[in-house]
Amino acid sequence: TPGGGCELGPNTGMPSFINSCQRGSQESVWETVPQPTCDNLKYGGPNGYLDLFISGSGTAQWKFTDAPDADARAVQAAYWADTWAKARGVESQVTATVAKAGKLGDYLRYALFDKHFKQIGNCTSPTSCPAGTGRSSEHYLLA
Repeated sequence: TPGGGCELGPNTGMPSFINSCQRGSQESVWETVPQPTCDNLKYGGPNGYLDLFISGSGTAQWKFTDAPDADARAVQAAYWADTWAKARGVESQVTATVAKAGKLGDYLRYALFDKHFKQIGNCTSPTSCPAGTGRSSEHYLLA
């Protein structure tokens, strides 16, 4: 687990991760609230940091985010490194990196879907939008 456990902090010899991308209801970058990646409901409101964003469930949780635009650039850089290495006969020098980029690219496909996997269309309710099936929640844009 990241950091070796929930909210262990820097004195454990393990890294502490901060989730700085979960935002308020308007999703503005100016409303970003730094918070722990693992919310053990110890800080914030009765439901931890969830109370800042939604009505909390009272359940401790891990929270992760990603930056698909940066991930896509990393995959692109690995592609060009592989292309140039093949042209020079030194492909083995980038094989491990290209394999990691391939795995990153697999996960990157999730960025093409609605973040809650809800059906794409004219639905504005946070509670009554139907869940997607197959590719019905895919918007084909790098979110």
